[in-house]
Amino acid sequence: MLKEKIKIYLPWALTVICMGVIFWLSSRTAEESTAQSDVFVEWITEHFGKVSARLATIIVRKGAHCLEFTGLCVLFNWSLYNTKQKLMPICAALLTSLYAITDEIHQIFVEGRACMFIDWVIDTVGALLGAVGFLMLFAIINAIIRKYKSDKALTE
Repeated sequence: MLKEKIKIYLPWALTVICMGVIFWLSSRTAEESTAQSDVFVEWITEHFGKVSARLATIIVRKGAHCLEFTGLCVLFNWSLYNTKQKLMPICAALLTSLYAITDEIHQIFVEGRACMFIDWVIDTVGALLGAVGFLMLFAIINAIIRKYKSDKALTE
């Protein structure tokens, strides 16, 4: 009984934590956000030479948007699967995209930040990548489990 509750509540807790981290990152002022991004921009320009700082900034900032929502969608998929016992990638992607909308609206109220349609699009692409990634991971894990069970049955 406790094991089943943990199986359901743990992924949801991680999903909520991820949402909280995204909210916190979106709460940072433009100046704070830029300073955080600049660490990665400097690393890219240092290691890849002639990449323009502007291009590196776009890659880092938009890549971060995409990746954080990819992760959130994976967590939504895991949570929904453990709760409903069925794959629901479209639902997970929609929930993630809806959260991305709230994230963009939230940024209206943060100094120097803005609600940007392109960021929502990038976040939604991240959600779709998360849905596909979860399906692939799910298929790989199930194939490994089936192989293990068939190998075990052969040795018995």
